[in-house]
Amino acid sequence: MKDAVQEQLASARRTQILEAAAQVFASKGFHPSTIRDIARAAGIAEGTIYNYFDNKGALLLGLFDLMSQRARAALTPAAPPADLRGLVRLYLSGPLQALSEGNAELFRVIVSEVMVNPEVRARFYAELLTPMLAAGQEAFRLALPTHDPARLALTMRALSALILGLLLERLMGDATLEDRWDEVPEALAELLIHGLEAEERGGKR
Repeated sequence: MKDAVQEQLASARRTQILEAAAQVFASKGFHPSTIRDIARAAGIAEGTIYNYFDNKGALLLGLFDLMSQRARAALTPAAPPADLRGLVRLYLSGPLQALSEGNAELFRVIVSEVMVNPEVRARFYAELLTPMLAAGQEAFRLALPTHDPARLALTMRALSALILGLLLERLMGDATLEDRWDEVPEALAELLIHGLEAEERGGKR
């Protein structure tokens, strides 16, 4: 019992440090930020951080792990929708919700490093983008059984690019997306569904 309590306390402290790191990195940028800045934001001694993370780079990777866990959880619903419209809406809304509401700072920090940090870029592709594509392809394969597999793989990448582009546009302060974010999945499902249905009808001929 004691070990379980200690593990919970350690997990809570780790999360506290990561949340402070996300705030500091987002406001100052990753490279100008210091461990001292993060300790101050977390309200703890600087040395305490080193009990959980070896350095600033380890903090960044810890943030990535946190973000990818939330994103993967959004892609594993208990009961997948039976209709194509619901499936499209789910595939769009899961990542948009997981990587935006309450996680905007986290996403901003990670994306800022993806293009300049090879380790973060490799992990982003392997641990976040690849599972998202695989989950989407399997779900859409079942919903669109006559769809060409190669075309479906391309479609999934176009959808994932759309998701990432929307997230970036919102992070840049787009007022329309800020005001109507909850409407985005339905609006896109309406836009995309007719094209997918047309391709499926074409595949059955």
